[in-house]
Amino acid sequence: MIVVIYSYEVVSRYLFGAPTRWASDFVSFLLLITVFLVMPWLTRAGGHVAVTVLNDQLPERGRQVMMRGGYLVGAAACLCLGYIVYFEALTLFERGSGTLSTVSIPKWVLFALICYGLFNSGLYFLRLAAGRDVTRSAEES
Repeated sequence: MIVVIYSYEVVSRYLFGAPTRWASDFVSFLLLITVFLVMPWLTRAGGHVAVTVLNDQLPERGRQVMMRGGYLVGAAACLCLGYIVYFEALTLFERGSGTLSTVSIPKWVLFALICYGLFNSGLYFLRLAAGRDVTRSAEES
């Protein structure tokens, strides 16, 4: 959808001289939605960015400890941020706040999607940390 909307905007702007007023808003919303709906799957699959220079030099036991620690830090960060975003979404819902864009939508909807992505990623990080062989599960994903 993002490519279609963006292409439509380019064609209408440069070919017809009639730019749209809504295209950039929808592209922004769709980017946010895509990132936070895909985030839990990416976490489960172990597709997050990892710098493994130190980890590769450690013995197996040290690698296990480091991986579990990293997963626990990731879980804590995601769950804490999810908690903050959850209460902010409730506040936005109560206030009835909308986005400051040509196409205004309730902000709480976007915050709810962010909350979903953060909480589920946090839960997947906890699941990865509790796994038997964290180095193997990360490599298989």
